[in-house]
Amino acid sequence: MKFTLYVAPLLATLCGVVQATPSPDNALLRVEGSITQPNYQQLALWDSAMLDQLPEYEIKTHTPWYDEEKTFRGPRLSDLLAKVGASGKQLTITALNDYSVQIPASDASQYQVILARSINGKPLSVRDKGPLFLIYPFDQYPELRNKLYYGRAIWQISQIKVE
Repeated sequence: MKFTLYVAPLLATLCGVVQATPSPDNALLRVEGSITQPNYQQLALWDSAMLDQLPEYEIKTHTPWYDEEKTFRGPRLSDLLAKVGASGKQLTITALNDYSVQIPASDASQYQVILARSINGKPLSVRDKGPLFLIYPFDQYPELRNKLYYGRAIWQISQIKVE
């Protein structure tokens, strides 16, 4: 019995199975819709510690919002969608101020976009387009340097609906 009480939770934690679910009021990100791995009712709620568990990637790129190239770091959107078991073809991404954009779910893997959490090594605050900023590798794919894709690069992300 003690083996189960002490070792099983440790193994589950090491395997990434056990994760305390943030309350809806404390969640940094809410993912809903066509997902198979909710952690709170029909939602997948994410806090900062949970996002820290995802691999982090870097995109160095120029954007219309900054005068010079910046280095953005954060998890890939495709990794997050895989963790929640997303199966839709379209994403509606909403910001803290209720502004939203729709993007094809395929952008996540095709362009390896990230949910940037830092810029040039500094965490993104709400004041600086954080806590999550959808970043495309604009310099790596010249076809992304246009109004359509700049418009998809939403910041202050609070919710993703998979449809």
